Amino acid sequence: MAGVREYTVVRSPGVVRSVRSLYEAAWESAADLAEFRRARPPALSEQSRQILRLLGGGLKDEAAARRLGLSLRTYRRRVAEILTLLEADSRFQAGLRAQELGLLGPRPRRTAG
Repeated sequence: MAGVREYTVVRSPGVVRSVRSLYEAAWESAADLAEFRRARPPALSEQSRQILRLLGGGLKDEAAARRLGLSLRTYRRRVAEILTLLEADSRFQAGLRAQELGLLGPRPRRTAG
């Protein structure tokens, strides 16, 4: 049944010691979540990458949404999802973070002309 919780009370000292020992071993070998996230960049869909490129290109939300064939509301929701994924507080910060993580590929080189 959904929403029903089950539990078992164990009072056997040997079982409690074993479970506690297992917990402590797992805790000691666990990676810090913040470090783990920094070491493994989030996977972005191609659409998320396109949105980041459009943000970097300075397009207004309306123009970017139109270019991607999305409603303005959906486009803004996707931008908010990207900010959350990249742990960014602003669109600018998201762009920097994406670049740092190599999520957008190499930056194009400018040639003297």
